[in-house]
Amino acid sequence: MCDSLPEGSFEPGVTFLEPSAGEGAFVLEILKRKFENCKHRKDFTVALQSVYAMEIQADNVAILIDNIINLCKEYFKPNAKDIEIINNHCIQCDSLKVMRLLAEWQKN
Repeated sequence: MCDSLPEGSFEPGVTFLEPSAGEGAFVLEILKRKFENCKHRKDFTVALQSVYAMEIQADNVAILIDNIINLCKEYFKPNAKDIEIINNHCIQCDSLKVMRLLAEWQKN
């Protein structure tokens, strides 16, 4: 799936939303590709800030967060700010309800 995305899709600042993240297979692949394009420490933070994930099951969210933190450790040492970003960008919710609410909000 990632190979079919246009060139430049994995630059650090390009935004991704995974509405059904599970334990993070797709999110991890996105971040790996983004991290490979990072030249400076701040680029890693930008890459983390550009990826969002929703998952309906709380236990999967906890695993997702752990998986992202472990991936980060392969590239750089995540600091407290990085951990906060990961925790804030990986949320437990029903993405279908969120999308319906957004659609209603846009109508009004």
